[in-house]
Amino acid sequence: MLVTAAAAAAAVAPGRYIRFAEAQPILTELAGKLPSDLNNIPAGQLAAAWPAWVERHDQEIRARLDRGDEDTIVNWMLFGTSFTARPKAVLGAVESATPADRELVLQRAIELISARLDDLIAALANPGTDERRLFARALFQKKGLTFTTPAGREAVRDYLTGAVMRVAQEQEQFDQELGATSGGDSIAEFVQRSRLFRTRGLSLDTSLVPNYALEQSLAEMKKRGLLAAGSVRRVAIVGPGLDFADKDVGFDFYPQQTLQPFAVLDTLRRLGLAAATTATTGPEIVLLDISPRILDHVTRARARAASGTGYTLNLPLTRATPWEAEIRKYWQNFGDQIGAPAQAPTSKAIADQAELRAVRASAASVRRLSVTNLNIVTDRLDAQAFDLVIATNVFVYYDVLEQALAMANVDAMLKPGGYLLANFAAPELRSLPIRPIETMTTLYARAKDANENILDYIVWYKAHAN
Repeated sequence: MLVTAAAAAAAVAPGRYIRFAEAQPILTELAGKLPSDLNNIPAGQLAAAWPAWVERHDQEIRARLDRGDEDTIVNWMLFGTSFTARPKAVLGAVESATPADRELVLQRAIELISARLDDLIAALANPGTDERRLFARALFQKKGLTFTTPAGREAVRDYLTGAVMRVAQEQEQFDQELGATSGGDSIAEFVQRSRLFRTRGLSLDTSLVPNYALEQSLAEMKKRGLLAAGSVRRVAIVGPGLDFADKDVGFDFYPQQTLQPFAVLDTLRRLGLAAATTATTGPEIVLLDISPRILDHVTRARARAASGTGYTLNLPLTRATPWEAEIRKYWQNFGDQIGAPAQAPTSKAIADQAELRAVRASAASVRRLSVTNLNIVTDRLDAQAFDLVIATNVFVYYDVLEQALAMANVDAMLKPGGYLLANFAAPELRSLPIRPIETMTTLYARAKDANENILDYIVWYKAHAN
């Protein structure tokens, strides 16, 4: 009953598939460059074939979640800290002076990965109440694998080994594709990266730092008069993410969490952009996602909030990364608009790798969130008027047609003159009414080699710009 009541408190009408008439301008402009199953349909038959195609493509996109979850388990096996005391394992080429040295390093990496595999399988065989172990175990069981016999555990090991090899091969392909970008031009690389994972599984992995880039963009938009104080009443977040295991250090010592919804609410209040700044009112944050994990996680959080329970956010900051001073300031202040400091999990092993903070978001802040099952590529929301839509590390998983359909769907849900903030370069198509008006670069960490700087690009898109 609590779940039902909480879910209904800020309900959004279900989406529906994008209609042929709405997609036709994009299909016409991309004629000859469409996926083969659309290119092979005669133009006169395309309208009749569209409903079946869009429904099938929705299911194909959703099916990519399983492979994304598998990728998450592989990353966890390589970098996780909760099931093993071994150092993290890194995939990729080895740069060394001699072939003999490279061979030795590669052999040691293989041995480390093998040992980590053994440790993870042992942990999954006896998961206890650990949510990550239970999730991974269930994922393999759904594939018909078991942990009850030596033969079953060996089959899991073989499956995971194959998954590691697949992820390594995909990463090599991504590196080669990025390496083809000429001249070390960071903007050219950004454009290339904007569709880099178009064939990869859909991953829910997330981190804190893109939210700093969003705060920087929103502050600048307010400064320029593009967003007025108190003007943001409704925000949609596409793919808010679920923090499972950090890809850098492998943090997995705290419960899974979604960061971006709380970060956005925190920022809007800090900058004075929220329509109301009291603890119990505005703005409304609507999360749009297709992952059952996200939908369930947020729904349960809202059910707890209905009975007065808040939401704890754990915020480790790696010591090894040379963060910019402004990143550290953002990290130190994070959450002061939505909750209060909380006790962070402590251990010497983790404290040696990261500074730790935790924030307890208030139940009232959690109640500002709602969640809707929506595929941004194939689905459209009617009768919406969002002031702002946010999508970071989402569109990179789609090809040109998918991105164009998604952008058209975003444009339709924004109020006239509303904005999309996203860290990707959209296809330049005349048929899209939403247009980029600015690209803002945000530096996270500065390396000795400028090409190794950690940075991000947030593009500001304005709705109904045609």
